[in-house]
Amino acid sequence: MKVKIFTGDKYLKPVVISTPEIVILEITPEDECLIIASDGLWDVIPNELACNVARRCLAEAGPKLAERGLNNQTSAGAGPSKNEKDSVAPEAWCSMAAALLARLALGRRSTDNISVIVVDLRRC
Repeated sequence: MKVKIFTGDKYLKPVVISTPEIVILEITPEDECLIIASDGLWDVIPNELACNVARRCLAEAGPKLAERGLNNQTSAGAGPSKNEKDSVAPEAWCSMAAALLARLALGRRSTDNISVIVVDLRRC
Protein backbone atom coordinates (compact mmCIF):
# COMPACT_ATOMS: atom_id res chain seq x y z
CA MET A 1 0.00 0.00 0.00
CA LYS A 2 1.37 3.42 -1.00
CA VAL A 3 0.69 6.35 1.28
CA LYS A 4 1.28 9.91 0.23
CA ILE A 5 2.31 12.14 3.14
CA PHE A 6 1.96 15.89 2.93
CA THR A 7 4.21 18.00 5.11
CA GLY A 8 3.45 21.59 5.84
CA ASP A 9 1.60 23.44 3.09
CA LYS A 10 3.34 21.57 0.26
CA TYR A 11 -0.01 20.59 -1.26
CA LEU A 12 -0.81 24.31 -1.62
CA LYS A 13 2.27 24.94 -3.79
CA PRO A 14 0.21 25.56 -6.95
CA VAL A 15 -1.87 28.15 -5.09
CA VAL A 16 0.54 29.85 -2.67
CA ILE A 17 3.51 31.86 -3.89
CA SER A 18 6.77 31.43 -2.04
CA THR A 19 8.25 34.77 -3.03
CA PRO A 20 7.72 37.33 -0.28
CA GLU A 21 6.65 40.86 -1.09
CA ILE A 22 9.51 43.07 0.07
CA VAL A 23 9.68 46.85 0.01
CA ILE A 24 12.67 48.80 1.29
CA LEU A 25 11.86 52.31 2.47
CA GLU A 26 13.81 54.92 4.36
CA ILE A 27 12.16 55.94 7.62
CA THR A 28 11.69 59.70 7.85
CA PRO A 29 10.84 61.91 10.85
CA GLU A 30 7.29 62.25 9.45
CA ASP A 31 6.67 58.48 9.81
CA GLU A 32 4.63 57.81 12.96
CA CYS A 33 4.32 54.04 13.20
CA LEU A 34 4.92 50.76 11.45
CA ILE A 35 2.22 48.08 11.25
CA ILE A 36 3.51 44.58 10.58
CA ALA A 37 0.63 42.17 10.04
CA SER A 38 -0.34 38.94 8.35
CA ASP A 39 -2.83 38.79 5.53
CA GLY A 40 -5.56 37.90 8.03
CA LEU A 41 -5.60 41.63 8.83
CA TRP A 42 -4.88 43.04 5.38
CA ASP A 43 -7.57 40.90 3.70
CA VAL A 44 -10.33 42.69 5.64
CA ILE A 45 -8.84 46.02 6.79
CA PRO A 46 -7.80 48.70 4.27
CA ASN A 47 -4.39 50.33 4.78
CA GLU A 48 -5.91 53.73 5.57
CA LEU A 49 -8.17 52.33 8.29
CA ALA A 50 -5.33 50.37 9.90
CA CYS A 51 -3.15 53.49 9.90
CA ASN A 52 -5.92 55.63 11.39
CA VAL A 53 -6.60 53.12 14.18
CA ALA A 54 -2.91 52.82 15.09
CA ARG A 55 -2.40 56.58 14.84
CA ARG A 56 -5.31 57.29 17.21
CA CYS A 57 -4.09 54.73 19.76
CA LEU A 58 -0.60 56.18 19.74
CA ALA A 59 -1.98 59.73 19.92
CA GLU A 60 -3.63 58.73 23.21
CA ALA A 61 -0.15 58.08 24.61
CA GLY A 62 0.83 61.65 23.84
CA PRO A 63 4.29 63.00 23.07
CA LYS A 64 5.16 63.59 26.76
CA LEU A 65 4.54 59.93 27.55
CA ALA A 66 6.66 58.76 24.64
CA GLU A 67 9.52 61.01 25.77
CA ARG A 68 9.48 59.58 29.30
CA GLY A 69 9.95 55.93 28.26
CA LEU A 70 8.31 54.57 31.40
CA ASN A 71 8.72 50.88 32.20
CA ASN A 72 5.21 50.22 33.58
CA GLN A 73 2.98 47.88 31.58
CA THR A 74 -0.79 47.62 31.24
CA SER A 75 -3.16 45.02 29.83
CA ALA A 76 -3.81 45.23 26.09
CA GLY A 77 -7.46 44.39 26.70
CA ALA A 78 -8.64 47.82 27.77
CA GLY A 79 -7.32 51.35 27.67
CA PRO A 80 -6.32 53.04 30.90
CA SER A 81 -8.38 55.71 32.57
CA LYS A 82 -7.27 59.34 32.37
CA ASN A 83 -5.57 59.10 35.77
CA GLU A 84 -3.65 56.00 34.68
CA LYS A 85 -2.44 57.41 31.34
CA ASP A 86 0.66 58.98 32.86
CA SER A 87 1.78 55.63 34.33
CA VAL A 88 1.38 53.52 31.17
CA ALA A 89 4.48 52.63 29.17
CA PRO A 90 4.53 53.67 25.51
CA GLU A 91 4.96 50.01 24.53
CA ALA A 92 1.57 49.28 26.08
CA TRP A 93 -0.09 51.68 23.65
CA CYS A 94 1.50 49.78 20.74
CA SER A 95 0.15 46.53 22.19
CA MET A 96 -3.30 48.07 22.56
CA ALA A 97 -3.22 49.29 18.95
CA ALA A 98 -2.21 45.82 17.73
CA ALA A 99 -4.92 44.13 19.83
CA LEU A 100 -7.54 46.57 18.57
CA LEU A 101 -6.57 45.94 14.94
CA ALA A 102 -6.71 42.17 15.47
CA ARG A 103 -10.17 42.45 17.09
CA LEU A 104 -11.34 44.64 14.23
CA ALA A 105 -10.20 42.01 11.72
CA LEU A 106 -12.02 39.32 13.70
CA GLY A 107 -15.12 41.51 13.76
CA ARG A 108 -14.91 41.76 10.00
CA ARG A 109 -14.87 37.96 9.86
CA SER A 110 -11.31 37.39 8.72
CA THR A 111 -10.90 33.71 7.90
CA ASP A 112 -7.09 33.69 7.97
CA ASN A 113 -4.51 33.81 10.75
CA ILE A 114 -4.24 37.28 12.27
CA SER A 115 -0.93 38.54 13.64
CA VAL A 116 -0.32 42.24 14.27
CA ILE A 117 2.64 44.23 15.57
CA VAL A 118 2.59 48.02 15.90
CA VAL A 119 5.88 49.88 16.31
CA ASP A 120 5.90 53.51 17.46
CA LEU A 121 8.53 55.14 15.21
CA ARG A 122 8.41 58.40 17.15
CA ARG A 123 10.48 56.70 19.84
CA CYS A 124 13.23 55.47 17.48
